[in-house]
Amino acid sequence: MGRAREASGRTLFCDTNVLLRILTGDPPAQARRAARAIEAAAAGGFSLIVPDVVLTEVAYVLSSLGMARAAAADLLGRIIDLPGIEVADGVLLRDAVALWAEGRSDFADAHLAALARRFSNSGVLSFNRDFDRIEGVRRSDPRDLDDGG
Repeated sequence: MGRAREASGRTLFCDTNVLLRILTGDPPAQARRAARAIEAAAAGGFSLIVPDVVLTEVAYVLSSLGMARAAAADLLGRIIDLPGIEVADGVLLRDAVALWAEGRSDFADAHLAALARRFSNSGVLSFNRDFDRIEGVRRSDPRDLDDGG
């Protein structure tokens, strides 16, 4: 708790490994310390921000460990909702998690699709046709924008 007290009034950005320790419980000593840090943030000891890229990494690792997407998506949603955790845009991240859970794309592409759905008159510039199957997302193929130069 000494370090959490030192952090009082500060903003800390959470790394992927802290969340993975909590989710996997491995190694146990680090998992306990990580959980206590989250509890300290929830108690107001400091602001703890989880960047979008960290959730992307968590999704990748959980998938690599063989966890089903539905279960991993549930865990990601729980992270977003944890007291003491702050994210840049919870609505956007929940949409990305839901798209990823559908299994049509990896998490980074799901996040990109969620961004495109968020803004009017927007789309995704990509060769990846998987975006064509995501409702509310318009894909522009770079070949269609090529001026031949």
